Amino acid sequence: MKALIIHGPNMNLLGHFSSNRLTLDKLNRSIRRVAHTKNIECKIFQTHDEAKVATLLQRNRNKIDFIVLNLGAWHPCSYVIKDTLSLIKKPYRIAEDSNQSQGYINNTIFDKKYIIKNKNIEESYAESLNQLTQS
Repeated sequence: MKALIIHGPNMNLLGHFSSNRLTLDKLNRSIRRVAHTKNIECKIFQTHDEAKVATLLQRNRNKIDFIVLNLGAWHPCSYVIKDTLSLIKKPYRIAEDSNQSQGYINNTIFDKKYIIKNKNIEESYAESLNQLTQS
């Protein structure tokens, strides 16, 4: 199985706002460890640009089985990402830290059944991968 992992805006600064000093590099290692136990090959990207997310989704649509995204501030307004996800028809989950993103999640335009939110972002990504490999 192949997964596309996309970290959204400001995730490169995760170590500055994470309660447990988690950095993006440590998070990526954690994601790869979980993926390895499930025989999932991951492509991981981080960007602040919605257009790049749409491009990544489109270019990888025939190379992956599912997608895990972190949207943060894009929850209430990213119609481009939402539309692209509906067009490519790949299963996805949105992994969030409930402490950091709750305000955005409350105003999301995305289906809340696809949002995985825990107080620990690593757990959200792990749960997303678990759900997607079981479906």
